[in-house]
Amino acid sequence: MGDNVGDVEIRLLTAADWQAFRDIRLRALADAPAAFGSTLESAQARTERDWRELLAGRAQFLASVDGVDVGTAAGLDDPERAGAHLISMWVAGPARGTGVSDLLLRAVIDWAVGVGHQKVWLEVAMGNVAAEQLYLRQGFVRTGVEGLVAPGDPRPEFEMLLEL
Repeated sequence: MGDNVGDVEIRLLTAADWQAFRDIRLRALADAPAAFGSTLESAQARTERDWRELLAGRAQFLASVDGVDVGTAAGLDDPERAGAHLISMWVAGPARGTGVSDLLLRAVIDWAVGVGHQKVWLEVAMGNVAAEQLYLRQGFVRTGVEGLVAPGDPRPEFEMLLEL
């Protein structure tokens, strides 16, 4: 793929797309386990029903280049924070640095605006400089909130926010 990624298609997945979602999520967890709070093993144990339910509760976007799935990102509604929580962002190695991640991020931001959210926030694992640079390019800023990637997981992460 390199610098010229060809035609990038970004589409919003539905419950019927559960297999495509499962496949890209398993690839993401295998490729970058340190970037996520969930594990490949837990994802592999999910049933079709589990995958469909996950898709029903979020706006999950899939990026494809010339018919090959290369990335994903999701937005979750969070009424308590009057915003959207960006989760599950991942782009395959050959598509990194080509603009696919910016398109996925923009899709989640556009979705959040479209449903009336006032902000989008996310967490980044400490040391994931490439991810932080992506979010900074799109206008996100660090909030000062820090925590752990997941309960019982000692890896630190920090929060970033975009006011819409």
